[in-house]
Order: sequence, then structure tokens, then C-alpha cells
Amino acid sequence: MLLALLIAAQTYGPQHLPPVTDSEDPLVDAAEIVPGLIVDLAYARADNIAGRPLYPPDAKCRLRRSVAQRLAIAAGALQKQGFLLVARDCARTLAAQRALWKAHPHPGAVADPARGSLHGRGVAVDLELADLLGARLRMPTAFDDFGPDAGADAPLPDGPLKQRREALKAAMHAAGFRVNPKEWWHYSRLYGWRWPVAPPP
Repeated sequence: MLLALLIAAQTYGPQHLPPVTDSEDPLVDAAEIVPGLIVDLAYARADNIAGRPLYPPDAKCRLRRSVAQRLAIAAGALQKQGFLLVARDCARTLAAQRALWKAHPHPGAVADPARGSLHGRGVAVDLELADLLGARLRMPTAFDDFGPDAGADAPLPDGPLKQRREALKAAMHAAGFRVNPKEWWHYSRLYGWRWPVAPPP
């Protein structure tokens, strides 16, 4: 009996979860699911690390449906604390991933396009916060600031910056996301590599 349980654990544990297909969990417009979501995609403008727009100006925040549903849970929890979510990046095309890698080829900050990224699978989202009127709130660093202060647990004095970062982290963790240790803004679904690379829009 014990042996059977051990085999079952090895077979069905998180490291052996089956892959997810596009049809099981399609890409959706997250703004239609996540209450109050403000979409301000950093790579739809020229002022990003690539130095040029990588998306059209009207690009949507596309995420896997299950990811958008979980993000809605986090958004609801944050609204009770006086915050709205701001999406800075969602699903990412391979062309955009290549451009970002060329501009900043540092694993851990930007994924090597040869491997693919969690953004490219539609299971990662980059976030900031706004108040309930939509005014953007200052966060610990600027988006895509890859210095040590951008770490998810970088030391911060008590105050609004730390409160906002920790509120975002707590809500996202409770909804089933994990944070990139080097980037306080980057969250992805647990076991996100199970999802295929997202088809182009």
C-alpha cells in the first residue's frame, strides 16, 4: 500500500502534471474578466528597454483564461484595500521576446527566446498599482529597473512603498501566483511551463 502511494505521488505530483493545451485554456482579454484592470502596456510605447514600440498602441492584455480568473481574485482583494491593478505586460509575442533579449540579454531578467518565456505562454503578468480613481501610485522602482532595489524582497523602510509592494505580493500569492524574486512586478501562474507558447494575436 505504501509503495502504491509513493508511486502515485511521483506520478501525479506537481512535477508530473500534464501539459495544458490552447483549447483547454485559451487566451482572453483580461480586461473583460478582471474588475477595474488598467491596461498600460509598457512595450506598446517607445520608452522601454528595447527603445521602440513592440506592440501596436491598441494592444490588449491577453492572458490564459485561468490566469485572468485568478487575477480577478487578486484584484478584488486589492480593491478592498484601495488599489486597482495596472497591467504593464501580459502575453508576449516571440518577436517581442527576441527584441527584449537583444536589448537586455540577462537570464532572470529577460528570458532567452530560445527557451521561451512564461509571458510567451500567456501565464505571466507584470503589474503596478493605482488608486481607486485610477491615479498611478509610486512603487519601489520603475518598471524594468533591473537593479537590486527591484527585488521582490529588497529591503525597504516601513511606509507606502513597502505597503504597496507587500499588498500586491500577498494578494497575488493568495490567488495562486508566484513572484519573480528579482522583479517585484512580475507574477506567473504556478507550474506555468505546462502551458504551450501562446499563438499570435
